Amino acid sequence: MTTNPALAGVLEGELVKEAVLADWEVSKQNRAREEFDRLDFLLHRFVLPELGGYENPICCDIARHLEQVRAYSGNFCWRHSTLGAAHDAKEVPHA
Repeated sequence: MTTNPALAGVLEGELVKEAVLADWEVSKQNRAREEFDRLDFLLHRFVLPELGGYENPICCDIARHLEQVRAYSGNFCWRHSTLGAAHDAKEVPHA
């Protein structure tokens, strides 16, 4: 719920505290991002062209879903990726 009259009716909901990620969680997000990038490359380089490219509605749907995964995942917690890289969080075992 907003207390700013200028935003009344525009924003709904409540503010939540910033998420805290453990090093192993950042590691998993880093790996997920890398794997997704590989999948995205393979689909765009090999699969979608064989299906007719963006002239085919299925290709447009696949591309849209790829973008939605990035958007809804925050690009796999991209804003925390520098923290993970700083702590070499690619090889951190699950706690």
